[in-house]
Amino acid sequence: MTDSIKLANEDLAARCHEIQVGLSQLEVPHFDTLPFIGMCVRLALHLQGLPPIPYEQVRLVATAFLDIPPTSVKRVILALAEIEFVRLAQEGSTIKTVVPDVPYYVNLYRRLGEYASSEGLNELEALTLDVVQRLSVSPQSLDAIRNKTNAEATAINTVFEIGSQGGYARVMRARGKDIAISPTYFSENAESFAQAVAKAGASSVQGVLQALQRHQGVPLSEVTRTAELGGSRLSGDQISLLQTLAGEGAVRPPSISTTHSGENFFLFTPTPHGGAMSPTKRPIFEKAMALVSSVRQGQYLAKAYRIKYPYALISSFAEKRFLNPNSEALEQYRNVVHMGVATLARNAYSGRATLKLIDTKENLEALDMAKALLSSGSVSGLEVDDEAKFALEKDQTYAESIIASNHLRARRKVPLSAELQDQLELALGA
Repeated sequence: MTDSIKLANEDLAARCHEIQVGLSQLEVPHFDTLPFIGMCVRLALHLQGLPPIPYEQVRLVATAFLDIPPTSVKRVILALAEIEFVRLAQEGSTIKTVVPDVPYYVNLYRRLGEYASSEGLNELEALTLDVVQRLSVSPQSLDAIRNKTNAEATAINTVFEIGSQGGYARVMRARGKDIAISPTYFSENAESFAQAVAKAGASSVQGVLQALQRHQGVPLSEVTRTAELGGSRLSGDQISLLQTLAGEGAVRPPSISTTHSGENFFLFTPTPHGGAMSPTKRPIFEKAMALVSSVRQGQYLAKAYRIKYPYALISSFAEKRFLNPNSEALEQYRNVVHMGVATLARNAYSGRATLKLIDTKENLEALDMAKALLSSGSVSGLEVDDEAKFALEKDQTYAESIIASNHLRARRKVPLSAELQDQLELALGA
């Protein structure tokens, strides 16, 4: 029996989703409720804000884009109807139309987490969610995972065997220690994080990441100068750790070069992958980081006119679609221009430049993400695959044509653990 942490309902549903996206075409005989809830989350995310959709179109898109098996789609839809995320137009028992009424993000995850709790999880599912929740915060030593969960060695081994195949949990060797890590959150230079945990301990790494989340985009030079991050004092080891991670690219810091302050790197928490971020959202998120870096440059490293309220400035830019002329804009917003978020119009007489937004859906979404990074340190909606949502928004003929152009993928099964195989053989022999 495990000594599990108590997951909030929204965390439970989020972890189910990330695990199921990682497993994708893999069928795991050890799991039942966990992948089902993950499928419910994934379909609900893509139904948000959409008009009524023919059931057959939902079934096709869910199967082709969202890795929900055809035999599971109806069960998922009925579950979403049970918790009133959709309404169904039916003829007898046949579903004809799905009418979405899906709440946004926190309420979505919370209500699906409540539903998962009512459905119940088996012991291996509960242990998997416990482990993945811990690793979403920071890598940890495998010994610490064993001690904190109090789980049997065979169960822990099974969690990581399945997790390795699903790409959401793995074990690395660093400084003679086994370090458990989540590739969903720490895929970029995972070796650097493993080394850091082996050297400084998980609590030190976790402290740095939590402080960084509260102050996304802070310049590395400012952290080094003040030995402080987001109001939290940092030890010498933690500063060295942050410098090492940034220097080796583990947190992929954007950089801005100016004639008055040289090249500076701007620090963000590791960008998520897999179930935590759809590939279609990554370029938009990178635009958001460029926007945050630019205003942090003006906040901490201005030549003459310091930005006092970065969030207010980004909000004004989103509302007015331009920023007033600034003598430092040409250098400060160079990356934003390079990434196609905005243009700079320079006044030949004053030397000042006006930043003008390129008014596209993606750039407006990047501005929303930038505001979220500045206010809460995290961004909602990264899980949504824009291609899948577009296929749901268009008519069924369009969806069928897109699906026909894709190669069908065969589903694979994760082998039963030795323990479950023995139990199955005993049951069949009884």
